[in-house]
Amino acid sequence: MKINKSNEVDILIKTPVKLEPEEPITYNIKNNSNVIYIIDPYGFVGESYWLLNNKKLVPIQFSRGYYSRENDDCRNDLIIIKPNEKIEKALSLNYMEKAIYDYSQSGNYIRIVSSNHSKQNSMPSSCKQYINDLELKGYRFLNDSIVAKIPFVK
Repeated sequence: MKINKSNEVDILIKTPVKLEPEEPITYNIKNNSNVIYIIDPYGFVGESYWLLNNKKLVPIQFSRGYYSRENDDCRNDLIIIKPNEKIEKALSLNYMEKAIYDYSQSGNYIRIVSSNHSKQNSMPSSCKQYINDLELKGYRFLNDSIVAKIPFVK
């Protein structure tokens, strides 16, 4: 299932996804262009929530704190995808989501996501200098959006 809008880069997920709250969800990312793209795995920001049997789940609590990055973190975190390359990586589809949910009930889970990936978002801006250096070498930061209803199974 393709979850992003870009034609240059595809972000794909095999559905239904096995619901394992302790495991990161990985996505297949395919660069369909002749450009080297930069993707920040924490660079998607927007709105997201969960449905259980078509009813919105209420969070049981919210996580605190945030992830702070330095230049070395930027080099390690940012995804560099070469032309026509396909890779598998974990992404946060909405970095600002801090809700923690109870997934103990059986039923049909769906994650609703609407988010954008741009340099103006808070996490990519923490790597501004490193991104600028890469862009001077011809790399392009991915400007993209995700609008998806992702089915999960227990």
